[in-house]
Amino acid sequence: MNKFICPYCYGEHDLRTTSMKCSFNIQGQSGKTCIGTVQKEPGGWIPQKDKVRCTKCTAAKKIYYCDVVKKEIPREFLEDPQGFSVALVGAKASGKSNYIGVLIQEIKRKMAPRFNCSLSLTTSEESKMYYDRMYYKPLYENGVVVDATSKGAIPPLIFPLRFWEKKGAKSTAVLTFYDTAGENLDSDGDMLINNRYIPNASGIILLLDPLQVPAVREKLQGKMPLPEQNTDTVEVLSRLVQNIRDVKNIRGKIKTPLALAFTKIDALAEFDILGEDSVLREESQHLHRGVFANPDFESVNIEIRDMLGSFIGGELEQMLKNFETYAFFGLSSLGGIPQGKIDIRPCRVLDPLLWLLAQRGYIPKAKK
Repeated sequence: MNKFICPYCYGEHDLRTTSMKCSFNIQGQSGKTCIGTVQKEPGGWIPQKDKVRCTKCTAAKKIYYCDVVKKEIPREFLEDPQGFSVALVGAKASGKSNYIGVLIQEIKRKMAPRFNCSLSLTTSEESKMYYDRMYYKPLYENGVVVDATSKGAIPPLIFPLRFWEKKGAKSTAVLTFYDTAGENLDSDGDMLINNRYIPNASGIILLLDPLQVPAVREKLQGKMPLPEQNTDTVEVLSRLVQNIRDVKNIRGKIKTPLALAFTKIDALAEFDILGEDSVLREESQHLHRGVFANPDFESVNIEIRDMLGSFIGGELEQMLKNFETYAFFGLSSLGGIPQGKIDIRPCRVLDPLLWLLAQRGYIPKAKK
């Protein structure tokens, strides 16, 4: 397979035509020749007429570049040409930055040993440095919440997730996340400019802040600090749908799986909005069993759906009919309302990602 999805522009590229260099005299200037008869262009680029032949060469390493942003494509994206790109979407203050910072650690510490996989943080040095500075150090070294994402372009976080089978073979899901600023969802124009990755993503995680729901805010008024109200959840989803339809020219159902995740479930539990027997008060069975446990998933899906019905009404459900596959989740990234130095106690942070991976067959499902 010669085509792959670029983790930077989320566009589809072809190895036979995309910009490339090779490790043989990669810094060479015009007039320098590599093994064989290929004469490189200034900067060491391989001429278009020689690309097909160069892709078959076994004497040197090939380095491919995105033709849009001219950045090197990680090798793992060529092992799994379709990749597994996750679009992380949510309005301002929905908890995206804290979620993604904790999610990476949950994959390494909890998911990896249970699902026989490993997460690499070294494929993209830019991703590793950005993650360490913006997420890991604030959360896990300084004990403070992650700063809100700045509006505008940010680098993607690219982390290969390798699943090891009994015979030593492996399959790789190259996870890419964009922690786009909530303000980028405030207009259709911003959606098209800043969120071009959404239409080509393998799956979408839409984070919903329950503290933005009027009925929830009314119950919590005076009991805890509430964030300023911002873009309505249904409005965010409406723009998301229109963005995908405009870019992909889709008239029927959108096939990209959509995970709708209520964040800050800890606040609902602390102030008894969640029932005492709520399944959301406990960690999921997926990690305990090392498979995607459908009964646990269905329990959460039903509870959140009922909650949405009583808090928001049918408008969101009608909007969700645009998608062929969607599901509801509840999670807490921090495990409690931040007060002073935080003690991170995440709950169900992995559930949306595990569901998306199960949809693509990366992890097994259990019906019982």
